[in-house]
Amino acid sequence: MKRGAEADIYLVEWGGKKAVSKVRTPKPYRHQELDSAIRKHRTVHEANFMSTAKAAGVTTPFVHFVDPVKAEIIMDFVEGENVRVGITPDLCYEMGRYAAMLHANTIIHGDLTTSNFIANKKLVLLDFGLSYYSERIEDLATDIRLIKEVFTSAHIVVKKAFPRFVQGYASIAGRKRTDKILENVREIEQRGRYARVT
Repeated sequence: MKRGAEADIYLVEWGGKKAVSKVRTPKPYRHQELDSAIRKHRTVHEANFMSTAKAAGVTTPFVHFVDPVKAEIIMDFVEGENVRVGITPDLCYEMGRYAAMLHANTIIHGDLTTSNFIANKKLVLLDFGLSYYSERIEDLATDIRLIKEVFTSAHIVVKKAFPRFVQGYASIAGRKRTDKILENVREIEQRGRYARVT
């Protein structure tokens, strides 16, 4: 289905139903034992984060099976449209809610883009390969800055995409905390501009 920098995605069958297999492929430039340990760790790490996110109220694919040796996760195949294709202001609001639910549980997604959301009956969040735990405002802001960049570059035609995301986020996190994080987002953006100028 998809070949990524770190993993390949396959459509498979599990228990008579369509499923997805995510396999972290060996990297020939790394020492073999080190590569195996890294792939094993990242596979277990991602599966754990998918479960933790689910417990936080975020819909993620159900994990059927984890094979640390083969660095493989088999999970539900999620029917629906990728949000990157069918984005709406209401979906932006829901994405904001999901981000705030993760952050309330100290989960940083690490790759918060419209490509990692599927619009089903419920919104489904994918790809926790870069996720980590943090309570730092800077890390929360980095997560939000990424999706803000995606909205302003790839989805410029969607009116109020980022404001709707912020409204969704604030509905969970509260206005005061949201404003504090957005202030940090602006600081990060200023640093980026300054770096480009100098």
